[in-house]
This record gives sequence, structure tokens and C-alpha cells, in this order.
Amino acid sequence: MREEILTDSIEKEIFNTTSELTQDYAEIALDTLTNESLLSEIPVVKSLVSFYKITSSIVDRHNVKKILTFLEEFHSKKIDENKLKIFKENFKKDTNHRNHVLETILLLNEKFLDTKKSKILANLFSAHIEDNLTWKEFFKLSFILSNLNPAGYKFLERSVEKNIKMEIFEVIEGEALLMACGIGTKFEERFKPTKTGINLYEFGIKPLKK
Repeated sequence: MREEILTDSIEKEIFNTTSELTQDYAEIALDTLTNESLLSEIPVVKSLVSFYKITSSIVDRHNVKKILTFLEEFHSKKIDENKLKIFKENFKKDTNHRNHVLETILLLNEKFLDTKKSKILANLFSAHIEDNLTWKEFFKLSFILSNLNPAGYKFLERSVEKNIKMEIFEVIEGEALLMACGIGTKFEERFKPTKTGINLYEFGIKPLKK
């Protein structure tokens, strides 16, 4: 029952075009999440606080912070209203897909160790709604993101943009990190990111710079 209330609340927030989530939750200290004034009357915040034991668990407070960061980043994007409407209609038609989407978002955010991954996931989800990524591509990218060491972000950018100078040891380490996640390949000593790796950068990481 509590799980249903939480997923329903997350669903409503995703389609809420007048979201009240305007604060940079990634910068909030964990101990302030127990502050009554912060919780205010925002429904999704109250649902998260009710579901997670934030007063006794630092892990649960961190989970709330990551999910709010995901939603705040998602709403910071200007998604085409017509595409959001179409996505919502399809979302409502297929209960199994609806549950899969919401569970994927919640479980991955819980698994992440840092809020930056929550922001990247939000950008990938936005790209899926905008038809830049299929569900299959989004699902694949989201699990790659979960397993990617954050130290690999910079090298992925260098591999795509080719405008960042790095020391040789950084290059060797970067190649290893990307290849370990299946988003880099090497042939005859020449490294290149895979199409999936390029999509992760273009639709997930690069938007953070704007």
C-alpha cells in the first residue's frame, strides 16, 4: 500500500507541468531533510518523507535527496508539451509498463551513491520522452550509468568532444573505466566510445553543462 502511494505520487509529479520543486536538492545537507519548513505542503515531498524513515536513517534521507534531485532536474528541462501528452497517454494504457518505468526510476535512484547520477538519469528520461531514446535504449543506458564510476565522466566527454587534455595515466584509467561498462572499445590500440557511450554523454551528461 505504501509503495502504491509513493509510485502514484512520483507519477503525478512527472506529469506536473507546474511543479513546485524549484530548490536545488542536490545541495541540501542531509540533516535538513528532517526540517518541517523544508517539507512544506508539496505532495511528492510529503509522500517521500512518509515512505522513507528519514528521522532515523541517513540512507533513507539520502534516497529522498536523490529522488528529489531527479525530479528537480527533470522539471528543469523544457519538454515538448505534445510529446509529454503522448507519453502520458501511452503510460496510462499499459499498467505493466507504467509500473516498470516508475520502479526503474525509484530503484536506480536508491542505488546511486551520488546525486549527479540522479541528474543524468533525469536527462536520459527526458530524452526518452522526447523520442531521442527508445525505452530499450533508456533502460540500457540507465543500468550502464548505475555501474559507471563517476571518474569516467570526464574521459567520456574527452572521447566524444576531443577537446580535453589529459595525462597519459588518466587516459589509461579512463579507457579501462569505459570499457568495463561496455561503452568503449579498442581496436589496434585506438580507443573509441560506442554508440551507447555517445548517447550517454549527449543526452545524459552534456545537458548538465547548460
